[in-house]
Amino acid sequence: MDAVTSSRDKSALTRRRLLDAAEALVADEGYAAPSHRSIARRAGVHVALVNYHYGSKEMLLEAVVARRADQLVAAWKQALATVLADKNPTAEDVLRAYWAPFATPSALADGEWRNYLCAVAWLSQAQDGDAWWSHQFGSVERAFRDALARALPGVGTEAIERGFRYSRELLDDVLLRRCNKSSKRCVAPTGLREGDVDGLIDFLAAGLEALPLAESPGCIVSRNHVSAVSGD
Repeated sequence: MDAVTSSRDKSALTRRRLLDAAEALVADEGYAAPSHRSIARRAGVHVALVNYHYGSKEMLLEAVVARRADQLVAAWKQALATVLADKNPTAEDVLRAYWAPFATPSALADGEWRNYLCAVAWLSQAQDGDAWWSHQFGSVERAFRDALARALPGVGTEAIERGFRYSRELLDDVLLRRCNKSSKRCVAPTGLREGDVDGLIDFLAAGLEALPLAESPGCIVSRNHVSAVSGD
């Protein structure tokens, strides 16, 4: 092995150590907590190497989100494809497809995948979380919104966008609570039950199915009822 190859291998190892360290710290503490020094200490490298390899702590954290994004997107697409194979998918089906990558028995087992999923759960609370989410997961989010539009014909685009965002953030909060439970450094909220997510998905799906249709002149129309206001 020549000197150049050895230097490249060492650099690649340092970058991976920094990513692993940042990912693990974010998983347990959120995006605001890790400092340059704490990341470097956990990675076992000099603090100056954070900026040397990534430009800034923020760019390192963005790289954390990006590193395993393809794997998560692939899992979402597979779950969504299974749902869409049914000619009449429901809002509940679509939400369960979103939750599918987090629902596997090994999802929050100790290890890198657990840390990544927990880092994703923290995204809504990160300063640049919306931008990172949109960049890495925007295309699959559109696929979920399209699936909801298919499940809820006639509901307006804006209502579906809001409904999916609210649903996603609540499910991410459940994931974050599970991450806290699996972390030795955090305590799960009192009363957290493993089956709570099923009830939440049922509740969210019912709300989505009650959204008013986009065009309802003269009456209030939802998917479940019609209340005439014109007197006819």
